[in-house]
Amino acid sequence: MWPFVILVFGGGVLFAKKGLNYMKNYKIGISNSKNLSAPYNFNIFFNKLMLKNDLKGFERTMSKSEAYKILNLTPTSNKEKIREVHKQLMLKNHPDNGGSTYIAAKVNEAKDILLK
Repeated sequence: MWPFVILVFGGGVLFAKKGLNYMKNYKIGISNSKNLSAPYNFNIFFNKLMLKNDLKGFERTMSKSEAYKILNLTPTSNKEKIREVHKQLMLKNHPDNGGSTYIAAKVNEAKDILLK
């Protein structure tokens, strides 16, 4: 009996998730009326929990355009500006100061690509 209950419950959860993804992809949704019983913050939390993020991940080999986006610079920036922004970002995101090693590595990689 229990395997059947678990199977039905799991299938229902997967069906609901696929339905939410379908609604998101085709921009079908509930109107933002005040009659909804769930609070607004709950909807944001639920979307972050269940739905995939729209942002693309990093490319396998970093391109110059991705490096400019990571450092938040324009292609007309000079080498001095690149070094200055890199230093500021590393001070904020260095692993010794509680930052992420992954973010620090991406910032360093972006600087190296732009200064070549």
